[in-house]
Amino acid sequence: MSGGKILFIDAYDSFSNNIIGLLKDKIPVSVESIHIDDPRFVFNDDAFFDYLHHFDAVVAGPGPGHPANTQDIGLIAKLWTLDDDHQLPVLGICLGFQSLCLANGAAVERLRQPRHGLVTRITHCEQDVFEDTGKVLATQYHSLHVKLCTLGNLEHPSRGFWASTEACPDVSPLAWDLSDPDNGSILMAARHRYKPFWGVQYHPESICTNNEGHKLVANWWHDACRWNVEYRHIRGKQSKGHAPKSAHDMPSPLSEQVYPDVSWISVQLSTALDAASVVQALKSHTPHYAPVLLESGTRDGDPVNPETGRFSIIGLQDEHSIHIRYSISSHNLVISQSDEVLLSESLALADVISTLEQFVADRRAVGGPAVSPFWGGPVGFVSYEAGLETIDVLPSPGEASRPDVWFVFMERSVVLDHVARTIYVQTLREDDGDWLEAARSDLERSCWDATAQATKHSKTEYSATLCSGPDKVGYCDRVEQCQAHLRAGSSYELCLTDQTQIRSPEDPWSVYHRLRVQNPAPFGAYLKLDSPVPGAPGITILSSSPERFLSWSRSGECQFRPIKGTVKKAPGVTRQDAECILGSAKERAENLMIVDLIRHDLSGVPGYVSNVCTMLMVLC
Repeated sequence: MSGGKILFIDAYDSFSNNIIGLLKDKIPVSVESIHIDDPRFVFNDDAFFDYLHHFDAVVAGPGPGHPANTQDIGLIAKLWTLDDDHQLPVLGICLGFQSLCLANGAAVERLRQPRHGLVTRITHCEQDVFEDTGKVLATQYHSLHVKLCTLGNLEHPSRGFWASTEACPDVSPLAWDLSDPDNGSILMAARHRYKPFWGVQYHPESICTNNEGHKLVANWWHDACRWNVEYRHIRGKQSKGHAPKSAHDMPSPLSEQVYPDVSWISVQLSTALDAASVVQALKSHTPHYAPVLLESGTRDGDPVNPETGRFSIIGLQDEHSIHIRYSISSHNLVISQSDEVLLSESLALADVISTLEQFVADRRAVGGPAVSPFWGGPVGFVSYEAGLETIDVLPSPGEASRPDVWFVFMERSVVLDHVARTIYVQTLREDDGDWLEAARSDLERSCWDATAQATKHSKTEYSATLCSGPDKVGYCDRVEQCQAHLRAGSSYELCLTDQTQIRSPEDPWSVYHRLRVQNPAPFGAYLKLDSPVPGAPGITILSSSPERFLSWSRSGECQFRPIKGTVKKAPGVTRQDAECILGSAKERAENLMIVDLIRHDLSGVPGYVSNVCTMLMVLC
């Protein structure tokens, strides 16, 4: 069947977009997605059954929790009791698979040891959805497993290995994981004996599930289409409808807009470029501006990582710069310039992001140097607390006067190309030639020695007082709570963080200068944001990170660069020791989970087209 339509029921899983992508890639279908708690259908069975008639099949997705909990499974539970008039093929994945088996007499219990991000070879029946399938390497993300109760001798497939059990007579096993001595035999796939219901415990969409494991999807679709031809035509099938697109799905071209031209000049130097020295040179010309630096780490003048460390960006804010600030305590967005408030409105964070997006679109720069990654625009931060608003989690109390979103629109900027040893001086302001020439003159006159500065700062003594930090007992207790959630199936992976407060007599710029010398990370930042409101507090951010959350180019190419798995440079630890640790199953599993997570995030962007990154090849 070509041009089919599949309904994907999303149980709020971290990999749902990857599953939808796999379905579209492997079979000729369109996919529509709803959540397990869709308010249109939770308390209205008739509406849900009518809705199902628009589809050829359903995929019941994975998710956190236990299939016996109504709130964890939602609409998926309704699929297994459909009468003949509404029945249609279903594929359950992970939680969906567990729900299918639970509804047919199986038990769903905790594993002795959770299996998150582990890639194992599974033993399958070579029939049904595993027909013409060879060696399957499957990625597992689960803390629970299906137990069919009384089984035959699992060591001998001919003696009941693929047979149904007395407790679950309608469930036929299709695949097992026999590689785990701690957990014993784990059911990996099954189907209903006479209804068009299939399920699989492993994640076929994972980047490390091999092509043989992907075949499950196409084989299931083939069987689903055959069932539809044999059974659904008997009772007739309502014509398929298409849900209207929501407003945010509709393309809305920008109105006629005159975009600012970038005026720029370049400065070519023979010496290595040190971003901190450039900041000092510019500050000598404009002593009252607050520096904003996004820096690629360098060592002896060369980028720490040539692939990511080519450019450093310096934003030059002044009293005419536009500030965009939002506080989650007041839900108030304020856009101001000098003493004038351009906008003050009470909004949710999602609307704040949309406003910021439109603000940038209306001021999109054109005509800058092609090699420069930044021509001007907003530079700032979004706090973790602001992000909590998007998942309905109340943040800890904070200062109402301190914004959780703060961006400054940088009209003047300087970009350093550490490889070509070129400086680009740029402005979006009209008739700003005098500033361009003055900045170029300052930079050409300034001669610096990055190595000498690094030596000076690395030898200076640093003093700081610890004000507060995590309590060991309390922190260890939270670690155990995280582990309990992992074992219960509430999450695949948790990142436990805490806060340490210190007090230092040094000014923030000096602290950052020392940090960048002693730890020249690929992604550093120094953001000094002075409030445009007299008397209101400003914020200074110092950052030194080996990873980058997200970047995207003018052509639309985007990239995540996370890092998971590190080894402390302790005395006696060799490169061989580090590689041994990082090559362990635990470290590989953690990296795999992060890769699958960011694939899901990217796949949620409209128009995104996947591209295999080199990091994945190392994992698999």
